[in-house]
Amino acid sequence: MVYQFDQSQWWSSERLLDHQLDQIHKVLRHFSETSPFFATRLSATDIDFDEPLDLETFQTIPPLTRRDIQTAGDSLLSQKIPKDHGRLLTASSSGSTGQPVTARKTDINQTFHRALNLRNHLWHKRDLSAKFATIRGYDPGVAMAPNGKHSSSWTSVYNTGPSIQLNSAHCTLGEQIHWIIKERPPYILSYPTNLHALALRCEELGLRMPWLKSLITFSEALSPGQRSVIERVFGVLVEDMYSAAEVSMIAVQCPDVPEVYHVQSENVLMEVVDDDGAPCKVGQTGRILVTDLHNFAMPFIRYEIGDLAEFGPPCSCGRGLPTVQRIYGRVRNMLKLESGEQIFPDIAALHLNEIAPLRQYQMIQKSYSDIEMKLNLARPFEGDEEAHMRKMILDALGRPFNLHLVHVEDIPRHPSGKFEDFISEVKD
Repeated sequence: MVYQFDQSQWWSSERLLDHQLDQIHKVLRHFSETSPFFATRLSATDIDFDEPLDLETFQTIPPLTRRDIQTAGDSLLSQKIPKDHGRLLTASSSGSTGQPVTARKTDINQTFHRALNLRNHLWHKRDLSAKFATIRGYDPGVAMAPNGKHSSSWTSVYNTGPSIQLNSAHCTLGEQIHWIIKERPPYILSYPTNLHALALRCEELGLRMPWLKSLITFSEALSPGQRSVIERVFGVLVEDMYSAAEVSMIAVQCPDVPEVYHVQSENVLMEVVDDDGAPCKVGQTGRILVTDLHNFAMPFIRYEIGDLAEFGPPCSCGRGLPTVQRIYGRVRNMLKLESGEQIFPDIAALHLNEIAPLRQYQMIQKSYSDIEMKLNLARPFEGDEEAHMRKMILDALGRPFNLHLVHVEDIPRHPSGKFEDFISEVKD
């Protein structure tokens, strides 16, 4: 598959789009026959499955929102997933909206993810024999400080050096720095906000990490300011990728022109649309819609992921993969402790929607001891649901905060269109 990607990345944009539309045609036909929710949605369009699909006709399908997914429930899923697509897998995400979504995938999707991940490593000429560290949120008890978790390899196909992981949701910046100095990994994958905070702390302490070869960011939008600080303090390049749990990698930083990202068109069709749903021009900021080309379990068709972006002009590297020149995702604050330490609160990893029908949430740190959690529930708590949710949140935070659960009808977005599912009002 990576070999095929090595060829397709040089296709013209027109050839890539033709390939995508041909694959989307197959996906749409499948869900028109097997997904009750999506069959109804498609019946209201002019799509003719006996004719080739063009982009304009495809764009008459209404965007799929998180609220649509929550409302549709199992009626959105395919009632006849192809058996040769392997196991049915689950991934959960709050994305940029704080609205929890559970995605269903198959082994086919996981294979594409692994191939795209491997291409990313090869694009950036990473030393596969080296140690690769991941600092991100995991479930409580997984990859905990001070030792983290150790695995024998960090990518498929090739023999590699060891892979190590540390749970950023349950450790302080000081614990992260101690772990990094002990392990000395040449590569570190983490959230932009986490690496930015680590950079500031290392600069404050006068620490240097000369063994680093590169830092890889994911999940959040990397701002130019964050990139500048991280690269200045650590003295290595930041290599960013834009991804989502629901659809895997969406865009990856170009290995030859670091200022732009290439859409991973072999796996997704990415659109950027304005407030009226019309396609944005190059350089115009709009809402991201993404279509998974190979998920035959759950139709992520024109899925509104909740972030903003700008397409760019063709890349001088010669690849036909579309370019993105800026991604505006959520800006996630750090949870601040009175000791001066900060931790990354990965609320999405808690799967709170599995306790009660949670539509949206927002956590606000009011002080070093008080946290307010706004909850938009489809119905009031029943039985011990509230107590269960409260315990899960406090266990995840790992500290005895005063947690105030506040029921609300709506949690408004920022005027920019972004949403922060965690806000700290504690001043430095």
